[in-house]
Amino acid sequence: MNTLEKKKPNKKPIIGIVLGIILGILGFVMFKSGILYTLGGEKELIVDIPIIELNISDNSYIGFNKNQIFKVTRDGVTAYDLKGQQLWADALSLENYIVKQRGSYIAVGEKEGKSITLFSDKGKQGEVQSSNKILYFSINEKGGIVTIEEGVDSHTVSAYDSKGRFLGGRVTYSKDSGYPVVAELSPTNNLLLISYININKPALTSEIVAVELGANEEDVMDNVVYGLEQKDNLVYEIEFLKDNEWMSIGDKTMSSYDLDGNPIATINNINCVFTPYNISISRYGEGYLPIIATDSMTQNTVHRADYLIYINGQGEEILRKEIGEPVTYYYANDKGVIIGTRDNYKGYNKLGVLLFEYRPTADISKVFYIPETKTGIAVARDKVMLLKPKKEEKK
Repeated sequence: MNTLEKKKPNKKPIIGIVLGIILGILGFVMFKSGILYTLGGEKELIVDIPIIELNISDNSYIGFNKNQIFKVTRDGVTAYDLKGQQLWADALSLENYIVKQRGSYIAVGEKEGKSITLFSDKGKQGEVQSSNKILYFSINEKGGIVTIEEGVDSHTVSAYDSKGRFLGGRVTYSKDSGYPVVAELSPTNNLLLISYININKPALTSEIVAVELGANEEDVMDNVVYGLEQKDNLVYEIEFLKDNEWMSIGDKTMSSYDLDGNPIATINNINCVFTPYNISISRYGEGYLPIIATDSMTQNTVHRADYLIYINGQGEEILRKEIGEPVTYYYANDKGVIIGTRDNYKGYNKLGVLLFEYRPTADISKVFYIPETKTGIAVARDKVMLLKPKKEEKK
């Protein structure tokens, strides 16, 4: 009796599909982490051509925002594309202006002024007006703004959304709570963190207060949900590592917490050369905070040897890279950092892999980098220049 043999299934298409999925996931992870930015090309950048001429007397502030170069002067804000063509402009009248940026939002105010104007890559978005002098302001990636305003014998910390609508805040009196040093709004606009320096206690004490926003429209002021105390530590900066993790940065210690104020980790004796500041926070994997530090803050600046450290929310050093000389420029976002020394600029991704190196022939104050196109932007006193990979010079 004849028997029919069962046909074996062809496993090649299935294996191919599985491998394709794995490679796709791996490629996505590598793209988000920045690994792919360093493959297949020269890392050294050269100057191409000037794209924007600057008037030295304007004392311009130059920034970078979603493939736009923006310029702030006393007369207003102007945005350009990477060919130097004007995209939009908005007039302001400012003397001692201050600029803060998070993500695609830019907040422009004046020293001890009474208004903050918010811009995005589309132009003006909103404005915040105060009846008191604004001593400090900050911005988050949603365009949320926080102000610290000075009254007669009190301070008001207020939070606003990107349209300038009031979200909530807190009023304190100096004799009771001390002075607010810094305030930050969570990336989701629902929590306001304020650091006070309390001079009424025997030892220097920082008190961090968390104010809930948007929980009750009728109770938008002084809705404190928790408070934290740090003795012998001046907390001068608060940074969000992720949507649900933040870090207090002081002169003696740095501490990370979740949104409910539960402590995660504390790090001692980090001598920060620059105030740690991320233009945008990480949305993939662990949050990280890049820090430029030194072994001795009292050492002569010329001979100081700085280093780059990446710290995650667990308080772990995930990278330590010796720079070997004093850092003069620092820029950080969710993709990595750019650091400048006397005659060199380097960019690293979140894994510490070198993205680019640039040795300027002119006096450069800032450098920005666009990983997707492997091009950069260099800012001199009188012009803004486009940087391209060295290999393109031969074409």
